[in-house]
Amino acid sequence: MSLFKKDTPAEMIPTKTEMDVLQVLWQNGPSTVRFVHDKLNEQKEAVIYTSTLKLMQVIKEKGMLDRDESSMKHVYSAALQED
Repeated sequence: MSLFKKDTPAEMIPTKTEMDVLQVLWQNGPSTVRFVHDKLNEQKEAVIYTSTLKLMQVIKEKGMLDRDESSMKHVYSAALQED
């Protein structure tokens, strides 16, 4: 079973790593990069913070994440619904 329809553009189909980030956000709601980074480190081998930050920036550019920049800490949320 696929989360995405056949006609979904390729850039909107998350990679495995992007899905890991989306799943953290779906399970925990809007979160900072630090929170997502810590959750990812609980699930697998050590992940470098700057890699998590860059990945989340790329996912946001693809339109799969939203970012609230109203405070000093940017809070990300999933722009895609979990099905």
